[in-house]
Amino acid sequence: MKKYFLFILAILALQSLYLKAQVFERKTLKAGQNWYEFVYYLFPAFTDGIVKIKNGGQATPKMNFNMMLCQMQFIGPHGDTLSFTNPEEIDSIRLNSKSFFYRKIYFEILSGFGSVSLVVSRTVNYNPVKIGAMGFRTQGASIDSYATLTEQNDTKQLILNVDVDMALESTYFLMQKNGEMAIANKSNFLKLFGENKPGIEGYLRTNKINFNKESDLMGLLEFCAKPEPTSSGS
Repeated sequence: MKKYFLFILAILALQSLYLKAQVFERKTLKAGQNWYEFVYYLFPAFTDGIVKIKNGGQATPKMNFNMMLCQMQFIGPHGDTLSFTNPEEIDSIRLNSKSFFYRKIYFEILSGFGSVSLVVSRTVNYNPVKIGAMGFRTQGASIDSYATLTEQNDTKQLILNVDVDMALESTYFLMQKNGEMAIANKSNFLKLFGENKPGIEGYLRTNKINFNKESDLMGLLEFCAKPEPTSSGS
């Protein structure tokens, strides 16, 4: 039977660090249901990846990204599904032609143009639901009020005892080659590509950009990274 190392509380503590997140999925996990029924992953299957360690080591386990925990997980030597216990020691992860790195939470590098890359962080927020007066639903103050999930020998025993509202969120950043990151918004695009400010403002007037939409951000970044055409003399 598979084991899970679940670190929900640590994830929740980090959510306040990142603002302007887009909620890309919201659902209610019902009391009496098995938590494992809701688990799903970024990729269709666990596949061989490459984990580079900061001390120079390297590993090639089968991995996948758990969207319910926002944790990179791997298949252990006994067939268990495990999370990395010391992710801060990871330099980079290559999985399914995608690149990831860890900086308090996991980030995925979506694209890179010139000296700037578009990266995304994914976080998850859980709130227990209480039934108040007149039957109205209210959210509890903390996940502590219903469960702290730790290593379990049998995931079928992870039964919720209250309804839980869950929101999966994504936040997009512009990352420079030196590793500095800024929220991917209009102001920071203009700041990083200030030499092409008139062109960018023209692009934004012509194209309706949703700064919480991956494809829009990638299109804008590609435009910003293109060298300005030079005019040739007659």
